[in-house]
Amino acid sequence: MIQALKYLYPYIRRYQKKYIWGGLFVLLTNGFRILNPRVVQQAIDYLKYHFSLKELAGYAALIVGITLMEGLFLFLMRRSLIVASREIEFDLRNDIFRKLESLPPSFYIQMPTGDIMSRATNDLNAVRSLLGPGIAYSFNTLMAFLFIIPMMFLISPRLALFALIPFPLTAFLVFRVGRAIYRRFERIQAQLSVLNTRAQENLSGMIIVKWFVQEPHQIQLFRKESQEYLRRNMAYARVYAAFHPSLVVIIGLATLLILYIGGNLVIQKIITIGELTAFLLYLGILIWPSIALGWVIGLFQQGTASLKRIQKILDTEPEIRELPGQVKPRPFRGRIVFRNLNFAYFPDRPVLRDIQLDIPAGSTVGIIGPTGSGKSTLVKLVPHFYPLPRGCLMIDDTDINDLSLSYLRQHIGYVSQETFLFSDTIHNNIAYGVPQAPREAVERAAQMAHIHQEILNFPRGYDALLGEKGINLSGGQKQRVAIARAILRNPRILILDDAFSALDAETEAHILKNLNHFFRDRTVILISHRISTLQHSDVIVVLEEGRITEKGSHRELLARKGLYAWIYEKQLLEKELEQVE
Repeated sequence: MIQALKYLYPYIRRYQKKYIWGGLFVLLTNGFRILNPRVVQQAIDYLKYHFSLKELAGYAALIVGITLMEGLFLFLMRRSLIVASREIEFDLRNDIFRKLESLPPSFYIQMPTGDIMSRATNDLNAVRSLLGPGIAYSFNTLMAFLFIIPMMFLISPRLALFALIPFPLTAFLVFRVGRAIYRRFERIQAQLSVLNTRAQENLSGMIIVKWFVQEPHQIQLFRKESQEYLRRNMAYARVYAAFHPSLVVIIGLATLLILYIGGNLVIQKIITIGELTAFLLYLGILIWPSIALGWVIGLFQQGTASLKRIQKILDTEPEIRELPGQVKPRPFRGRIVFRNLNFAYFPDRPVLRDIQLDIPAGSTVGIIGPTGSGKSTLVKLVPHFYPLPRGCLMIDDTDINDLSLSYLRQHIGYVSQETFLFSDTIHNNIAYGVPQAPREAVERAAQMAHIHQEILNFPRGYDALLGEKGINLSGGQKQRVAIARAILRNPRILILDDAFSALDAETEAHILKNLNHFFRDRTVILISHRISTLQHSDVIVVLEEGRITEKGSHRELLARKGLYAWIYEKQLLEKELEQVE
């Protein structure tokens, strides 16, 4: 618990004024709370000897006034501390998102989207409860004990000692049950992450589920995970449900004991009936803080368990990050040099081996090879998405580790083989890298990507809203919108990673013709399985099992009679067969 507050201290410090005011209001709340039993005591003892309606009305008015003041300061306490917790929740949520934006792709390989969403929502809510009701009621409970127990000793030290007998038992119960709550809540949150991941995958892949008629199977899998979530919640509920009744029983027995002993003290005239009434009122006031103690312990256990899960995100340091003093080559020309490059996502599984490749600025390089040969991995190293040893990748004669990340990526346009579009207008999707781009520039990019006319056919044209991941576009339309997005950015390095895979040969040829002029003063990397896409490149590279096995122009590679020539002949044969059909 202390560690949790220590970790959250920078956030608490931002709103320390609200917490200080909240603490003051807690003191005032409890200050007024202890007055009422004393007034009741005096009123009862007064009635024992005298009776005056005016005097009694005065006592009643005083009790009402004190109660109103207690309620006012209780409201102000909640307004200060609960509002502060909401503001910290706001800051934490933004910090989590900012951290997620800074983390490299390798982080998302290890942690599923559903798990991340669970940590950023359910776990964050538990931390907020710790910082709001948790702190508010724990401080209120502490003040209640500090204010009320002395008042009980003032009335009768002997009675007060008897009243305190249950509290060691309560402390032991809180300690044991608190640990059980922590363990069970942590397991609940972990299972909720699994459940969220299962739901997220199914919603994202619903078309595939329906294509393969796997709805019953997926429903069964979700039911199984949901059943496990229910089982863990029930285990938590059994512990938590037994906690409050146990406290109530202990306090109830203590109250019976006080009634018995206190009644004897009144009979013996050691204390007055008014003092016994005040004592019982003080004991009654302590009942809620004692029960609230269990609730507060639960909040702290839940909050610390959730904070531990959030910390995994917040404490993750990106392997690659923007550093002060990094180089920003001016002008940015776009020369790319790979020297003895070896790369692996996991140490025991190399993906690229001994890559030697010099791509002059303004040249076009084509890359071809079998599936899984490392083509996409090679181009993903250019924007520095993954950590690399020094000296193995140079851009404009500068080691990639010394380049400013944001500056480097601002000069790269990228179209991946797995096109991603946002749930936004077509205009905003094309202008994603250049938000201030005018409509004319957006339309010009769309024309070059051969998608302009099709966009105009939509009911609202460029202002048409796309569904999740551009679901209301065909695969070819999505690729062309992504190509337009890359073109509009006007990059010095343009990477097209199998960007024409969903297009027919005629449309591809039309786009490449439009791009011929655009390619001239840029470094272009084309990845494709089609020879027709690559044959006009300045240099063509053949990758096999992570190695460059062939390199040269289209004519040179055909003359070598290697893999490239075999692919070329195979594709020519396929084309002839299509024409015959």
